[in-house]
Amino acid sequence: MDRELVDSSGNQDAARIATNAPLPAFKLAKYFSLLSMILLLIFGGFLATFLRNSAIDEMKRQAEERNASMTQLLGNLLLQDIESLLAGAVGKTKDELHALASVQQLNTRISAIVRGSEIVKVKIYDPQGLTIFSTELAQIGEDKRDNPGFNAARTGSIYSELVHREKFSATEGLIVNVDLVSSYIPFVRDGEVFAVFEQYQHVDKLLQQVENSVIKKVTVIVLVFLILYILLFWVVRHAEGIVKVQEARLESANRDLDRRVDERTKALQESEARFRSLTEMSSDFYWETDVNHRFTLRSCSRREAEDPIFLQNTFIGQLRWEVPHVSPDEAGWRAHRDMLEAHLPFRDFEISRYGINDNVLIVSVSGDPLFDADGRFRGYRGVGRDITDQKQSELRLKLYADLFEQSNEAMLITDRDNNIILTNAALTRITGYSAEELLGCNPRILSSGQTSAEVYDEMWAALSSHGYWSGEVLDRRKNGVVYPKWLTISELRDTNGAVTHYIGLFIDITERKQTEELIEHLAHHDNLTKLFNRHSLQERLGQALATAQRKHAPLAVMFIDIDRFKRVNDTLGHHVGDLLLIDVAERLRHCVRESDIVARLGGDEFVVVLTGMEDVRDAFPVGSKILHELGHPYHLASQVLQITPSIGISIYPDDGSSVDDLMKNADMAMYHAKSQGRNNLQFFTAAMNAAATERMEMEIELRQAIETGQLELHYQPQICAHNGTACGVEALVRWRHPQRGLISPLSFIPLAEETGLIDPLGAWVLEEACRQFAIWRAADAPVLRIAVNLSAHQLRSPGLVAQVEAVMTRYEMIPGELELEVTESVAMSDPEHSFETLRALRNLGVQLAIDDFGTGYSSLSYLKHLPVQILKIDRSFVQDIESDENDASICASILALAHSQGLKVVAEGVETAAQREFLSVHACEYLQGYLFGKPEPPEVCLGRLRELSSAAASS
Repeated sequence: MDRELVDSSGNQDAARIATNAPLPAFKLAKYFSLLSMILLLIFGGFLATFLRNSAIDEMKRQAEERNASMTQLLGNLLLQDIESLLAGAVGKTKDELHALASVQQLNTRISAIVRGSEIVKVKIYDPQGLTIFSTELAQIGEDKRDNPGFNAARTGSIYSELVHREKFSATEGLIVNVDLVSSYIPFVRDGEVFAVFEQYQHVDKLLQQVENSVIKKVTVIVLVFLILYILLFWVVRHAEGIVKVQEARLESANRDLDRRVDERTKALQESEARFRSLTEMSSDFYWETDVNHRFTLRSCSRREAEDPIFLQNTFIGQLRWEVPHVSPDEAGWRAHRDMLEAHLPFRDFEISRYGINDNVLIVSVSGDPLFDADGRFRGYRGVGRDITDQKQSELRLKLYADLFEQSNEAMLITDRDNNIILTNAALTRITGYSAEELLGCNPRILSSGQTSAEVYDEMWAALSSHGYWSGEVLDRRKNGVVYPKWLTISELRDTNGAVTHYIGLFIDITERKQTEELIEHLAHHDNLTKLFNRHSLQERLGQALATAQRKHAPLAVMFIDIDRFKRVNDTLGHHVGDLLLIDVAERLRHCVRESDIVARLGGDEFVVVLTGMEDVRDAFPVGSKILHELGHPYHLASQVLQITPSIGISIYPDDGSSVDDLMKNADMAMYHAKSQGRNNLQFFTAAMNAAATERMEMEIELRQAIETGQLELHYQPQICAHNGTACGVEALVRWRHPQRGLISPLSFIPLAEETGLIDPLGAWVLEEACRQFAIWRAADAPVLRIAVNLSAHQLRSPGLVAQVEAVMTRYEMIPGELELEVTESVAMSDPEHSFETLRALRNLGVQLAIDDFGTGYSSLSYLKHLPVQILKIDRSFVQDIESDENDASICASILALAHSQGLKVVAEGVETAAQREFLSVHACEYLQGYLFGKPEPPEVCLGRLRELSSAAASS
C-alpha cells in the first residue's frame, strides 16, 4: 500500500514538472492537509454510520431468523392447540376470548417454551387480524387489520422492525427502557397463511455489542486515516525533491504492475475455472432473465450437464414455462406468472422435467427481481437446485414411515437403554396398549412371565454376538390374555459400533399355533371318527411293539371290517354310512382300555391293538366283546340298523415280529372270518398265510401273462334251435401257464376283478375276439356273430364305448356281428349308469345280452328298460329240466317272460337231446353247450362250426 501511495504521489509531481507549473511545497502541504482532514472526517462519519446500520441490519436479520425458527417450532409443537384456539375464537368477544381455557393453557405452554430465551412476548393473530392470543392477556381481542407488519405477513412475507420502549410488558414481567425487534411471521400450512405470529425479541445486549463494535471499528479507522494523513502530508511535503527518483521508480513500478496484472489475470482465470468446475460438480445452478422473463443466462447443475436431453434445451431466449416440463400444471404456472408480473421475489418453486431414460428431474428455483438506479424493473436473478435426490429421499422416508405404521407386523423401537421410543398401530391392535402407554417403558411390560429365563438368556447372547435374534415367546395383552408371538429383534449401531437402538418386530401366532395343532391332529386322526389314522397307527403300533419286545410281553392286533357296509351306503346314503362309522368308533373305544390303540384305516376297516397283555388268551374275550357290542342295533337318522363285524386277530410274537407282518396277518385272518360266513372272529394260522402267498404269486403271474401273451381264447358254438345251424360263438378266455398248464377262468377271473387287472384283460379279450372274427369272416366261416363277456369294471369304465367303437371300426364289423354279455347283477349294480352305457353300445350296432339270467336279484321293472336283445338262461336251470319240475317251470317262465318283452333267448349248458327238445318246444331261439361243442381253440372251433352247418344242411 505504501508503494502505491508513493507511486501515485510521484505521478502527480511528474505531471507538474511536465507542465512547468511548480507549486510551493509549503502551501500545497497546508491546503492538502486541510482538504484531506475534511474529506477524511466526512468519509469516516459516513463509514461509521454505514457500519452501524449494517450491523443493526444484520442483528435484525438474525433476530428475524430466530423469530421465524421459534414460530415454526411453536407452530409444530402447538399445532393442535392453535387449531383448537382458532376454531374456538370464531365469533367470540374480547371477554369471551379471555375466558377461553385454551388461551390460559396455551399461555402456560408458550411461556414455558420461551422462558430463558430472548423472546419476551408472543402474539397470535387469525387471518382476519384478530388477536386471538398474547402473552400479555390484556391485548387479546385487538384488531390488527391496519397494521403494516400484519398485512405483510398475511401475504406470506416476514416483516421486522427495531423499536424502543420506555416500558414493556414481557412474559416475565415489566421491562423498562428496552430495545426490541418485533417480527410478524406467517405460519403457513398447505400453501395458505394459517395464522400470523408476532414476536418481540430483546436486543439490548445485541445493540450494545453493535455500538461497541462500531466504536472499535471507527477508532481503528480514525487511526488508519490519521496514519494516512501523516503519510500523505509527508509525501506532499517531500514530493518536489524526489520527482526524478520517483520517475525511475515509476517505470520500475509500471513493469512490476504489468507483471502483477498478468499474475492477477492468470489468478482470475484459475479462479473462474475453479468456480466453473465447482458449479458443474454442484447440484446448484444460477440464472438471469430480462424484463420479459426470457432467459439471458442459465448455468446447469451436475446432473443436467450429464443429460443430453437437457443440453438440447439452451434455455436462452425462452420463457421458463416454454421449456418442456412435466409439472407444475397450468394453474401452477399461472400463479408463478402472476408473481413475476408483480415483480415479487419467489422461493422454492418446483419444476419437474423428463431427463435421460425418461427419468424425471426435479429442480427448486428461487429468484429476486432486479431494479436499476431509477427503480425500473430490469429482470430477475436467482438460483436453482436439483432436488431430485432430496425428493426421492423424502419419498423413501414417507414409504418407510407408511411401512412402519401400516405394517401388519407389530413394531417397536427402543433406545440403547431399552426404553420404548416408538410403536406402530399393529402393536396397539395386538397388545391393546396405546403408544402413549408404552413410550418410555421397558418392553418387559408386555411379558407374561411364562417364557423361560433360558429363552431370554439365549436372546441377549444372540444379540450380543450376532446383533439379531428371533424366536417364540409368550406375552400378555393389556386385557390379561396370554398369547404366543414370534419375535424378531435387531440391533442398530453407529459408525463406531456402539448400540444406539433396538428394533423389535413380532406377529401374533395364536391362529398359526391353533392351525398347527389342528394339522397335527388331522395328520394323526381320522377326520370322521376322530380315531387314530393309518399313519398314526403305524407309529403307535411300532412303539407298542418295541415296548412288548423289551418286556417280552404279547400283543394283539385286531383287524375289523363291517360286513356289507357298502349296502348301507348304497341304500341309505353316505350320510347314514358316516353316522354308522362314528357310532362304531365310539363303541370300539368303550370296548378297550385307554392304553390300547383304536384306529380307522379307511372305509369300513378298523384296527384295535391290545397292549400290556399278560397272556395271549386275553385277546379272545376282548374280541368277543367287540363282536357283541358292534352287533347291537344302531338308531341312526330315523333308521334302525343291524350290522355285524368280521374280525381277524394276529398275536405278537407268534404271528409276526414287525408292524407289517402283524397287520398283514390280521388282515388275512379277517378275510378268513368273512369266508366263514361273517359275524365271527378268526385267529391267524399258517394256512391262511400260504393261501395269501399263493394268491399274491398268482396276481404277479397273471400280470406277466397279460404282458407276455400267455392268454388265449377258446370259442364255444351257438346254434339256432329250429334248424341246428351254427349262428355264432362265445369267446372264453383261458390261461396257458408255462408250469401249471391250462388254468380255468374260475381261478383267475375273480383275482383279476379284485386287483383291477380285469380292465387290460377284458380289453385284450375284446380285441382278440374281434380279430379272430375278422379272420373267420374272410375265410367265409359260418359265423354270424361273436359274443364277448363284459365285467363290472369294464361296464363302469368311461372309455368303454369309445374302445368298442374303435375295435369295430378297425375290423369292419357291421351291426349285429358283435354281442356283449353282462350279468344281471352287474347291470343292476348301478342301473342308471348301466342303462346309459348299454344304450350307447346298442347305438353302435352291438347286440346286448343278459348273461346268467335268473341267478341275480334284478327287478323286472328295471329289466324292461334295459336296451338288451337277448337273455341267456343260466346252466344251473338247464341241467335239471329233465328231472326237476321247478327248473323246467323256471326255464319255461323265463322264455315266456323274454318273448313277452320281445327278447330272444340263449340257453346255456345244453348237454342232452332231451334238454334240446324241451327248449325247442318252448321256442328257445339259440342253444349252447357240450352237446354242440366244448370251448375250443379257434382252428378246432372252425372245424366244429363247419360240421354243424353241414349236418344241419344234410338233415
